[in-house]
Amino acid sequence: MFTRTKYRADRVKKKLDQAGFSAIAIHSNRTQGQRQRALKGFEEGQYRVLVATDIAARGIDIDGVSHVVNFDAPNVPEDYIHRIGRTGRAESTGDAITFISAAETDHLRSIEKHTGLEMARETYGSFAKGADAEAPPPPKGKSKGQRGNSRRPSARGGAKRNGRGKGQGSRRR
Repeated sequence: MFTRTKYRADRVKKKLDQAGFSAIAIHSNRTQGQRQRALKGFEEGQYRVLVATDIAARGIDIDGVSHVVNFDAPNVPEDYIHRIGRTGRAESTGDAITFISAAETDHLRSIEKHTGLEMARETYGSFAKGADAEAPPPPKGKSKGQRGNSRRPSARGGAKRNGRGKGQGSRRR
């Protein structure tokens, strides 16, 4: 499962644990040793869910990942490719599900344009109502100070994830 921020990754991990799913979060605040132990624990089945930020999305190579969930729509279409690539290792297939709010539809359109694919949309009851926060706008080219593969600043804001504000789910098969 991918989130945009370290804070949200930790929050989602905590909520998953409370709901009875064994989860672990990895992001840039974790040491390399902590990240390696988390990945090993996930591969060995100690954890059912691995929650990661985009910075951790690059370079994760785990066999047998059947589902990728984007808790937050990525700001940059290339990040979407890196996220969903976790299911396509060694000619494997899998599902990628992206939750978006009404405020994040521009992010989804950018991803569709970049991939050349139109993604199926499903709306879930009360989630369609009340996107009560705005997502950051998708970037238009490289911003000042941003070069090549450099780390980009984490996005702040986004739709609230407390059961409201997630407008649509998108699934790619």
